[in-house]
Amino acid sequence: MTGRFRHGLRVIDASLGVFRARPRLAVLPLLSLAAVGSAYAALAVAILHYDLVGAVFTSNVVQYSVMFVAIAIASGVGIFFNAAVVHCATRHFAGEEPTVGEGLAAAWAVRRKIVAWGLVSATIGTAFYVVEDNVPGVGTLTHSLFDMAWGLLTFFVVPVIVTDQTDSLRSDLRKSGAAFSRTWGESITAAFGIGLALLPVSIVGICLLAAAYVSASGLAAYAMGAIGGLLLVASIVVAQVLGMIVRAALYQYATAGDRVGPLEALDPDGIFVDD
Repeated sequence: MTGRFRHGLRVIDASLGVFRARPRLAVLPLLSLAAVGSAYAALAVAILHYDLVGAVFTSNVVQYSVMFVAIAIASGVGIFFNAAVVHCATRHFAGEEPTVGEGLAAAWAVRRKIVAWGLVSATIGTAFYVVEDNVPGVGTLTHSLFDMAWGLLTFFVVPVIVTDQTDSLRSDLRKSGAAFSRTWGESITAAFGIGLALLPVSIVGICLLAAAYVSASGLAAYAMGAIGGLLLVASIVVAQVLGMIVRAALYQYATAGDRVGPLEALDPDGIFVDD
């Protein structure tokens, strides 16, 4: 287990090297957070304007409709900006110097596929909640298992959308699943390692925010809250960028056998093997 953890840290360190070479990639997840926040604010305004606050808590139809829209927004916007990161990372692997604008243009070029996947994610996500609420015997554990299985199956959907541009969602799903089946050990280790490596930063940020709200006052509260918020956002942004860099590299390895980016100096076949 310690060997696997060390291999995961090596991948993260190599991914940080790519991130350091292209620090402007951090702009993309920041834009994603801003876009999702703005869209959710607009959704909240619409709910208040049409006096649907009570219905959200009493009507299943309204509740599931709002849930569908919220998931579609988060998924679609997230895929869009992740696609931009993947495009920039792929170009970087090829020795080019992509810009954030080029990444956004590449994501915009596949916007219809991104919207389609956002709607698919919203449909499946909402369906899981409907089943959990209305089918006896289906609880949170089952829901979580379905979520995990879907997440693994679609692990490489963003690289597929950007690099392959297939004709159908079924082809996207098939290619993503095939790539994951070839690199499941490396993918799980890298994803888990990134989250684990950045977890202390997130915990410190949350603790500072909690302390600012519960016990601090005045200038100290504002300072602690600001620092805590910055740490939390930074951990989310870095995790998002590193995750997409690793997925872009692993997808190229799974489909073409090329060791690029964070895998260039490593042996991907050994990442999931204990020393």
